[in-house]
Amino acid sequence: MGFSNQIKTISNSVVDIIYPNHCTICSTDLHHNESYLCLNCKYDLPYIEHSEINLKSLQKLFWGRANVQQIFALLNYQKGNQTQKILHQLKYNKKTKLAQHFGEMMGDLIQSSEKYAYLIPVPLHPKKKRIRGFNQSTVIANGMHKSTDIPVLEKVIKRIQFNKSQTNFTKYDRWDNVKSIFSVAQPKLLKNKHVILIDDVLTTGATIEACVKELLKVEGCQVSIAVLAARI
Repeated sequence: MGFSNQIKTISNSVVDIIYPNHCTICSTDLHHNESYLCLNCKYDLPYIEHSEINLKSLQKLFWGRANVQQIFALLNYQKGNQTQKILHQLKYNKKTKLAQHFGEMMGDLIQSSEKYAYLIPVPLHPKKKRIRGFNQSTVIANGMHKSTDIPVLEKVIKRIQFNKSQTNFTKYDRWDNVKSIFSVAQPKLLKNKHVILIDDVLTTGATIEACVKELLKVEGCQVSIAVLAARI
């Protein structure tokens, strides 16, 4: 190790002692070679294996409802698991750097010869964005941009209605709650383009489906989906 690297390592260690960062999941202090999560927790996360069976399971959500080209998902989401804790931190504790970090990891999943034109975050209603202070889907998309160089395109989809939280809704009620809340603001940008729609979590697929259907109204537009977490 060179002298400059030794100094950097010592400096990072001193900073860790004075201003310790904590693992998002287990709250232990992080070492200088760890970011946002300790290595144990990061290793133990329920990553989704990108097997044909898992990908078909996700695509089944949209069969007969919306023509989705590909689905990329990083973590398996189940009630009470580590993924749910991470999503809660992102949304309600403003862990934007963590969201971007996971976005970079998601970008590494996209190893395809397919030419994607844009990363499009699922929008929040302006009222909800003011309350939360940020759109977690946009932060994730920015992280994906860092590892893919695919440009992020915001404001091309607008959320035109403020819908209720979907937490306690049935599958049908979730669709009814979101079916008319989106519109495409700049269709010319999307004509004959293949885009990736970005969101934090995919469960019933109602919100994402509503976005996809609006995008598919644009001539020649193809849509793939990338989410931080999905229920397998």
